[in-house]
Amino acid sequence: MLVELFGKCTPEEMRAISEHDLTRRITKILTVETVSGTLNDLTPEQIKMFDEAVEGR
Repeated sequence: MLVELFGKCTPEEMRAISEHDLTRRITKILTVETVSGTLNDLTPEQIKMFDEAVEGR
């Protein structure tokens, strides 16, 4: 998934991204992927609790 996403960037665009920013972007993407898989296993009540906990972030 990351290869597909970053494959859309030119080599020049990739070099323009700082290592810190690239690491931050990849971490966010992996976090979303992890959380989205976890949400599939939650009950409707648990999903409501999750939504309330992250609301406004």
